[in-house]
Amino acid sequence: MPTLSSSEAAAPPAAWSRWLRRPVSAALILLLIYVGLSFLNDPHGSLGTDTGGKVATLVAMDRNGDLDPDVGYWAGRFDPETRVHGLYYTSKIGDRYLNVTSLPMVLAASPLYDVGGYRLALLLPMAGSIAAAFAARAIARRVGRGDGWAAFWVIGLASPLAVYALDFWEHSIGVALMAWGAVALYDAVHDRPTWWRGLAAGAAFGAAFSMRTEALAYGFAMIATACLVLWIGRKNLAGGVLTGATAAVGVVALFMANAALEIGVLGTTFRSGRTSGAAGSGGAELALRVKEAVVTSLSPVGSIGAEGFLFGVGLAAALGYLVWCSSRRREPRLAVIAAVLVGFIYLYSFRGGPGFIPGLVATTPLAVAGVVLGWTRPRARLFVAFALAPLPLVFYFQFPGGALPQWGGRYILTTGTILAAVGVACLPRLELWVRRFLVTASVAVTVFGLAWLSIRSHEVAQAADVLEARPEAVLIQPQGFIAREFGATYGRKDWLSTGGAVDIPFAAQVAAESGAESMALVDAATGRDPIELDGWTLQGSEIVHLDLADFRVTTYTRTP
Repeated sequence: MPTLSSSEAAAPPAAWSRWLRRPVSAALILLLIYVGLSFLNDPHGSLGTDTGGKVATLVAMDRNGDLDPDVGYWAGRFDPETRVHGLYYTSKIGDRYLNVTSLPMVLAASPLYDVGGYRLALLLPMAGSIAAAFAARAIARRVGRGDGWAAFWVIGLASPLAVYALDFWEHSIGVALMAWGAVALYDAVHDRPTWWRGLAAGAAFGAAFSMRTEALAYGFAMIATACLVLWIGRKNLAGGVLTGATAAVGVVALFMANAALEIGVLGTTFRSGRTSGAAGSGGAELALRVKEAVVTSLSPVGSIGAEGFLFGVGLAAALGYLVWCSSRRREPRLAVIAAVLVGFIYLYSFRGGPGFIPGLVATTPLAVAGVVLGWTRPRARLFVAFALAPLPLVFYFQFPGGALPQWGGRYILTTGTILAAVGVACLPRLELWVRRFLVTASVAVTVFGLAWLSIRSHEVAQAADVLEARPEAVLIQPQGFIAREFGATYGRKDWLSTGGAVDIPFAAQVAAESGAESMALVDAATGRDPIELDGWTLQGSEIVHLDLADFRVTTYTRTP
């Protein structure tokens, strides 16, 4: 039987494989894959309402032909307190109406949107995911003995960042900056602390803060961890002080740069106000925060109740036991049972078709491998600490109430990315079938998420077309966020959003004062009976069945 010679066994990889291992070509290939996948989605729909607010801002900027992020308000004269603006969460700052959380994001995307619309603006989140994949490669190279390319492709194509690359959200850019900040701090500890490493890490977290509020929690926890390891673990107090001081300078410098940008464009700051609001509400509704922490950390199902807790904890435990058994070559039968349990939980999660999977562990199963294997590996332990230390702060200060309609724990994506990179680097310690199982699970759940984004974008676009084609002059939406979904068609219809039933009479009053002769109440609470409104004559009510949701549409005309 012929055998390979040593020279043949060590032959270089095929030419096509080499293209996957060169930075420029790998980045271009990943970008082309993202662009191709983006055409499966409707540009008039997105994964969540925050995207709608940002896209509405781009629409307004394009329509006005400038870089002013003012979305305006067609009924501003009649609603001076901005109680029922059609884009929920719109704030009035001076004479501007803002529905955007990251000014640099929309300013950078505006020229792209002007030229190529929403699809071209997606180059920004795509670039963020590519940069995060390179950070994952850097992490894997420091942890393992390989070149880190496996981590690049897993993070780029089989993690939540593949989903967030195709939606106009700033998450991918924020994750990339924070992950590179972690790399700089790691090098300061394991190589040597220098002023420029601390400054680079701080600048990365400061820049990430302009995109994501949780960047301050990640920056504080990671910088503090690095300083403590230098001081206590390596007996290098001077290095710890140098790293902490220069990192603080970097954070403050980028914080001030973002504030200066906001003042230059808007005449005032608003990002710091958002942060102080989050800090002021920290710890409120503690029981809800604990439940949401479990959901966003673990759960494969959209439930804050016992179902989410049971399946989340069960999935994490089964994955952890599977990795532990395989790394020690123990209990092979129990390992198989654990794998079967993991498969069952995923099938249970997929049973109803594509939908939100909110938990980090559920969408990033390799993160569990990162914790189990990385904590026992000296060169990986610091990255694991970087990933886990910020979590209590994030959970304590995150905005409550948004755990379910999200993909992969969007507030803690940086944790998942770092742990998954560590997990990929440690995969050679596992049996081959377990490696394949974990990668297959990562690919499967990511494909599920990409399918959900595609389906949901078409559902949102269909709902916008149907509802905004109605003949009534004004549409009122009591659930608040629904109209914000339709940011891509902002301005096509005059909307008012109340965020609850209590403000419906006020919205009807605003519609009347605007001179509208007809209006419709578009209510997702289909079981609610039609209501009488002062100044309006009830004409009729019907249930409109749409793929996004069913709505009770109640029509009114002005009372003579």
